[in-house]
Amino acid sequence: MFKKNFLSVSIILFLIFNTYGCTKIYNHGQKKSLPDKKPRKEKIYFTYGLKSRKAEESGDIYIVKEGDSLSSISFLYDVSYKKIAKWNNIKKPYKIRVGDTIIIKSNKFRKKNILSSKPKKKFKTNLLWVRPHNGTISKGYSYSDIGKKGIDISGNIGDKVYSASDGIVVYTGNGIKGYGKLVIIKHNDTYLSAYAHTSKILVKENTSVKKGQVIANLGDTDSIKPILHFQIRKNGKSVDPEKYIP
Repeated sequence: MFKKNFLSVSIILFLIFNTYGCTKIYNHGQKKSLPDKKPRKEKIYFTYGLKSRKAEESGDIYIVKEGDSLSSISFLYDVSYKKIAKWNNIKKPYKIRVGDTIIIKSNKFRKKNILSSKPKKKFKTNLLWVRPHNGTISKGYSYSDIGKKGIDISGNIGDKVYSASDGIVVYTGNGIKGYGKLVIIKHNDTYLSAYAHTSKILVKENTSVKKGQVIANLGDTDSIKPILHFQIRKNGKSVDPEKYIP
C-alpha cells in the first residue's frame, strides 16, 4: 500500500514538474532577441566645395551628364565658366554635350594663366539686390570652410524664394551633389547667384527673371532641415552674400 501511494505521489510530482518547470524553462529559452536596428540614412549635406578643393590642388576631369551646363560645372568647381571654356577651347555660345570631357586645371596653371593674360577692364555693375528669403540666417559665410560657401537661411517648406536680382536662369535641377533642387541665375558677366535645397523650382532655364520674382519654394532636398542655402559668385568665386543683400 505504501509503495502504491509512493508511486502515485511520484507520478504526480513528475507530471507537475514537467508541466510547469519544464514549460517555464522552454519559454525562457524561446524568447526572441530584438532585431538589429538598420542604420539611419543621413541626407547628404555640407558637401559644397569638395570637388573644387580637389581640383585646386591637382586638377580634375569632368564628364558632362544630362542637364549639365558650363555654368553648373563652373559652379561645382568654384571657377569662372569663361576659364573652363578657355581651357577646353569651347567657343560662344558655350554649348556642351553629354559625354564631353571637361578639363579643370589646378591652381598651378590658373595662376600661370592669370600672370600671362592681358589686364582687363573692370566690369561695371549697378546691380540692386534683395533678400532671397526673409528667414533667419542660421549659418554664416566662410570661404575657407567647406560647407559654408554661402549662407543658410531657415524657414518652412513651401516658403517663397525670390531672385536676388535681375538675371537669366542658367541652371535648374538636382544634378549637383549636396545642393538638392538648385537654381542658378546669371546676373551679368561677373555675378551668379544660387538657391539650393528648394522643394519646387518655378522657373525654367534660359528665361529672364526680375529682382524679387518668386523662383522656387523652400525645401529640405539634400539637407537635414528646411533651409535655403544661398550663394553669390563673383567671377566664379564665392563671396559673402551678406555684403550684397540688405
